[in-house]
This record gives sequence, structure tokens and C-alpha cells, in this order.
Amino acid sequence: MTPSNPPPTRSECDPEFPALPTAKLYFVRNKKRPFTNFIRAEVTPVGYFLYHVENTPSDGLGCPGSWLVNNAWAHFVQSGVSINGIRGSWTYGTNLKTINDLTRNNAMTIAEAATRTWAFNQASGKGFASVDVLDSHGTPGNYTSVDVVFLP
Repeated sequence: MTPSNPPPTRSECDPEFPALPTAKLYFVRNKKRPFTNFIRAEVTPVGYFLYHVENTPSDGLGCPGSWLVNNAWAHFVQSGVSINGIRGSWTYGTNLKTINDLTRNNAMTIAEAATRTWAFNQASGKGFASVDVLDSHGTPGNYTSVDVVFLP
């Protein structure tokens, strides 16, 4: 079993499964960047697609984050798993940075800012475009963690 073919322009993308995926768990890493280019995805007991994806450095050569997410998504859908929402659980990275940049000085709410994240683009493309804020720690512009779920 292998993910779909990586984009041909990604010369540093060489995906592997360290363990075979199951109906509830999926893990692929890039053999050339195993600690900085991977996805770990699961479907939670309530049916939320929850993932942690990394593609660093952002040099255009590793396995693209969207390609990793789409492969994990396709695996679960093909396995017949019912997905009720897509979780975003951020303690660092581009999604949290976007939230902080857009909520600074109360310019937007967390829910509004979440619709401007990379994760929202992934979720909305799969029909999950409504945002429910589950939890947050910090203050506008200085959040240390944000948890949301994107719903249909």
C-alpha cells in the first residue's frame, strides 16, 4: 500500500508507511525528511478527522501538506469511515500564527480568523466550512492554543 504518486516537481518527496494504516489511524512520512515532513491522522470516537501535518522547511521540495492530507482523507473515505467534522488543534505553526495575526486588537473572533487558515482551506474543500470553537488559551493576538472543529 502506498499513497498516490507525489507531485513530480517534489524531488524530495519519498513517502513511506512506518506501519500499515488502519480504519482509524494513518501515518505517512517522507523517507528523506522523516521528522519534518509527515502526517499522522486519525478519526476520533466522535467521528472527527484529526491530523498533524508538517512540511518543513517550506522549500517546495518535500511532500506537500495538502497532498498528505488528501491521501489520509482518501484512505479513511475508502475504508468506509464516517467523518462528522475536521478538527484543528493548534499549539504552534501557520494556523495558530494566522489566528493570532487576525485576532490581534480584537480585529476578528477566533471563528472568523479560523476561516482564513490553511486548515480551513483543506476542510472547506471537503464540504466542512462551518467553524465551532472548542477551546482556546491566551488572549486575542496571543493565543498559545486553539481548538476548533470544521463542520458540514
